[in-house]
Amino acid sequence: MNLNTSSLFKDIKAILSKWGFSTQGLFNNSKGEWYLFSQILLLLLHLIPPYPKIKHIAFSINTFCMIVGLAISILGLIIVIKAFIDLGENITPLPYPMNESSLIKNNSYQNVRHPVYKGLLFISLGICIFSLSLIHLSLLISLAYILKIKALKEEERLKIKFPEYKKYIKEVPAILEEIKYLDWRS
Repeated sequence: MNLNTSSLFKDIKAILSKWGFSTQGLFNNSKGEWYLFSQILLLLLHLIPPYPKIKHIAFSINTFCMIVGLAISILGLIIVIKAFIDLGENITPLPYPMNESSLIKNNSYQNVRHPVYKGLLFISLGICIFSLSLIHLSLLISLAYILKIKALKEEERLKIKFPEYKKYIKEVPAILEEIKYLDWRS
């Protein structure tokens, strides 16, 4: 192993450690590592071919679904990228805020508490519409379930770290205000 590879591994290890990853956490889910891995697995499963494959659908309907699905997925990707940029140094893939993080309530986080999750659900919905697939619909539902659990776990920690987060929860929708399951304001 050369010096550059060794340095790269040290940099990756430092980033993972900063985010809160630990060997122990991989085994006992202490910081929500399993939610992250479930989320990644569900997103990767979106790459599988659609099922059932609809063969006798009008070209215009198929084209319409493809365009709408693609547009929704692109919108989701834009939402995710903007939310990542707005988080800046506070970004972590785990539902556990970093020690040196600050609470972000502006830009993407002004109108929704979890815009990254919203964007991921839009991407999943777009793929579901694009492919007209029951498998992808089940992936969308599963992803919504995992992201809600992950968001609730994250919010537990954010309320402890930032007392003003309790007020923010009451004022700002969680993921999608229009769907009660994805907006659990109290």
